[in-house]
Amino acid sequence: MSEHVLIDGNNLLHAMHAQAVGRHIGRETLVRWLERWAATRSDEITLVFDGPPPKPALMRQLESTRIAVRFAAPQTADDVLVELIQASTTPSAVRLVSGDTAIQYEARFRRRLVTNSADFVDTLLSSLRRIDAPFANSKQDGERSRSGDRAERSE
Repeated sequence: MSEHVLIDGNNLLHAMHAQAVGRHIGRETLVRWLERWAATRSDEITLVFDGPPPKPALMRQLESTRIAVRFAAPQTADDVLVELIQASTTPSAVRLVSGDTAIQYEARFRRRLVTNSADFVDTLLSSLRRIDAPFANSKQDGERSRSGDRAERSE
């Protein structure tokens, strides 16, 4: 069964920064990573950020065919997520991704599924490693075959 995954964007970015040491992860990178994850699923995904939308050029960089990217201003992302949780009519088909305990409480009160942002980061990064594994192996195979070609030529 597919889910509607509601993601607290700023909260997830904060969790990613805490867990992905040494990487600068911004909104665009987050959208691209979520697109790759979403391509393996049939879920509807809504990513909500605090604040107003960025200038049109940056907003185009955040566009996605797989993910609805929303900016909450003049409300907060928390307010928008609560509205989306309350508006859903099928509790088991909605999953909230947030580390914010107040929104988690609202989701659980309404019998929605909840995933903590830190746990979701682990799931997302693990999924991306699986998606990238075939490409990593073919790259290594290509490097081995090139080094083997050099060894054959030198003999």
